[in-house]
Amino acid sequence: MGTKEEIKENRIHKISVFGLGAIGSNLLVQLVKQYPEIEYTGIDYDKIEERNIGPQAYFAGMVGQPKCMAIRAVMSQYVRKFGYKPFNKKVTEALRPPEVNELFLDCFDNSESRKLITPKGDHNTLHIGFSPEFSSEIIWNKNYQDVPGDVSDEKDICELAGATPFIHYAVNLAAMVISEFIETGKKSEFLIINKYMVKSL
Repeated sequence: MGTKEEIKENRIHKISVFGLGAIGSNLLVQLVKQYPEIEYTGIDYDKIEERNIGPQAYFAGMVGQPKCMAIRAVMSQYVRKFGYKPFNKKVTEALRPPEVNELFLDCFDNSESRKLITPKGDHNTLHIGFSPEFSSEIIWNKNYQDVPGDVSDEKDICELAGATPFIHYAVNLAAMVISEFIETGKKSEFLIINKYMVKSL
C-alpha cells in the first residue's frame, strides 16, 4: 500500500478481464457501473449457451453470440459512455505482467488458461475463482501459489441449485477488493468456504 500521492500517480486506468463467464461477465458489469472512466478489455472465445443465462450476465436473446461481444450490450444497459475492447480469442501464450496503471483479472474457469496469466511476482493481477463445493478464492498474484486443477464436466456449479446467489456473493466481494485497491492501493484477499464462511488471508 502506497502513499496517497503514489496511489494517485499509479491509479488504475486499464482493466483486462480474462474469461467472461460467471465471474468475469458479472464482475465487468459491476466495475463499469462504478468506474466508467476506466478502459476495459474483455478476453474470451466462447459463445453464450442456454445454460449461461441466469448465472452469467447475459440475456436470453444473446444465446449463440460471442461473449466478448455481447457483454458490451449488457454494459450499455447500465452506463451510457465507457471504453471497451473485445478480444474473441483463446489465450495460448504466457502473458506479460500488467503495467503499473493496469489491472489483470483472472476469471478463467480452466487451469490451462490460468497458468498463462500467472507470471511470478508482485504485480496487479487478481485471481478470482470458485468450485462446485461452493468455495471461492480472491487472491493477488504474489500469494497465488498453485493453480487449481479442473473439475469434472459433471460438476458445473452454474447448474447447481443456489449457484446464482453464490456467484454474485463471490463477485460482489471481488468487486469490493478491486474498489479498495483502486482507491487506496490495499490488496485484500479472501477465501469463501462452505458457502457462508469468509476468511481473510
